[in-house]
Amino acid sequence: MALFVALSLSSSSLAQDVAAKVASLRAAATHVERIKLLKDDEFVFDFLHASGGETNGAAGRTVAASAANFPAVIGHGMAMTIGFLGPCGFNPPHTHPRATEFNFVVNGTLEAGFLAENGARFVFNELHPGTAAVFPKGAIHFEMNNGCEDALFVAAFNDEDPGVDQIAQRFLGLPPAFVAATLGDLGVEQVAQLEAKIPDNVALGTEECLKRCGITGKGQPTNQRQPRVSANALPSGFGGPSATPAPTETTGNTAATSKGSVTSREIHSPTQGISGGISLSDESGRTNPLIIALIVLVSILVAGYVALALAFIIRRNGEKRTRSRGLKYFRTGSDFAPQGALFEKEKTQSLSPHSTPYDPPHSGL
Repeated sequence: MALFVALSLSSSSLAQDVAAKVASLRAAATHVERIKLLKDDEFVFDFLHASGGETNGAAGRTVAASAANFPAVIGHGMAMTIGFLGPCGFNPPHTHPRATEFNFVVNGTLEAGFLAENGARFVFNELHPGTAAVFPKGAIHFEMNNGCEDALFVAAFNDEDPGVDQIAQRFLGLPPAFVAATLGDLGVEQVAQLEAKIPDNVALGTEECLKRCGITGKGQPTNQRQPRVSANALPSGFGGPSATPAPTETTGNTAATSKGSVTSREIHSPTQGISGGISLSDESGRTNPLIIALIVLVSILVAGYVALALAFIIRRNGEKRTRSRGLKYFRTGSDFAPQGALFEKEKTQSLSPHSTPYDPPHSGL
């Protein structure tokens, strides 16, 4: 328990450090001053071992480098997300309210489309390795890996804080009565039932792809639902996440999965950790390397203590055996009296005169 508390405090401290660094960079008068505030290695972001900015679903993950977790982008008007999509991995419709996205496909084939605004036609493309697509600022867009192998993309943004707005979760997170009216008076209970089924990003894609790749599309996590307050509360009998804190924006732009891809033909959630309070994953869903390091350290310490205890027991037993073999009088309790043929022989031996300091002197002296 103490370990988890320590990990929670360290994660909170890390977030505060990043916020403080970002505030200092924004307040800097010149670019030269911003450079002075950063160490050399703070200009490098490791997408493969990031400590934050990750979003996980049943079919993939995304890792984002933005103002929220990479202070070096402050003042440069850019951000980036790497997407790891498992077979049939689907980055559901979403928008970036403050940035245009330029999405480059590294491997795999993606199906992608967008709707820019009312009156605009739907734009759809199949993206192959080496090609890239533009998604205009604020446009509703999506990407899906239409293959049975993992896919990778790199998305660049022209804002250091592009933001992301998942359409399904946010729309069905509005007051149920208004959502029901928007959908032709569907019924608030039906709205609540539908809202509870929205899978997390990155989700599993179309039924056709799942059948072709032999993937069962059941059991996806639904942890990215819109938090609830009194104004958008669900009807009686339905539960939803509390909205005491402001809705947490899912960092990252699109889908991803190198960790968490559905290669075993089974659905599993990489975001599931220890329920309640502290988890082995950070708030973005990725396993926290600091937590893993501390767990390994504690395991090593426990193993060391066990080894010391075993060594002590072995040494003690060895000493007891040595004493038993070398000292015939080494006994306690009822076994203290010397025993054995050698001792019986010694009892019959006569002592020579003056063999001890207590023999009386000869009478002739």
